[in-house]
Amino acid sequence: MIVKHFFKQLFGFIPLTIQSGPLSGKRWSLTSGGNFIRGNYESYKTEAILKNFVKGDIFLDIGAHFGYFSAIAATINGYTGKVFAFEPRPMNIQFFKRHMRLNNWNNVVLFETAVGDEEKMVLFDSRHGSATGKVSEKGNLLVRQVSIDKMYERGDVPLPTFIKIDVEGGEIEVLKGLVNVISAGRPKIIVATHNDVCHNFVTNFLKNKNYRFEILNPERRKGDTEIIALPE
Repeated sequence: MIVKHFFKQLFGFIPLTIQSGPLSGKRWSLTSGGNFIRGNYESYKTEAILKNFVKGDIFLDIGAHFGYFSAIAATINGYTGKVFAFEPRPMNIQFFKRHMRLNNWNNVVLFETAVGDEEKMVLFDSRHGSATGKVSEKGNLLVRQVSIDKMYERGDVPLPTFIKIDVEGGEIEVLKGLVNVISAGRPKIIVATHNDVCHNFVTNFLKNKNYRFEILNPERRKGDTEIIALPE
């Protein structure tokens, strides 16, 4: 895995043109992965965002990875809305910044942090695939974690209208740190759940917050589900 990540970063500066999808014609790093270049990355999530995203939405991308969904939001928004992304992993941050720079997405703000229910330093496991890093007591990397509620209280971010959450099992802690923002702003939410405990917590949370929601891939072929939730 270390060797793979080395070559991914070594040749990551080489850009290719995305072939199809909502970012067709945009520039993306060669070594980021074939699904990005083909334009068919995480189709369930992409379709749900395209269906529900409105130009001008204030978008939070929690677990931003290489910036694909931040890029979609930035492209739809143009100069009418803001995108705030959160990503703690150094390699992913490099790719994220490169992609924003390649395409002049200047309406995107990146916070190089994890997100949870408390603001503190946490361990992050970066020893697996670029999309599967997570906050973990067995992590190998010390990173800063923020709470969205506290960031909003300080004025660091505005009240969002659309939130995407995909943090490899840490969704419970993220939502606990979003209670006030969700109550105040009633944003649209798309969230991945990576195990049964997380899935049950998220669906109960959404019901209690008076959201209607749809599970986009109930067969869970990859072991997780994607949920789109809209306020009643």
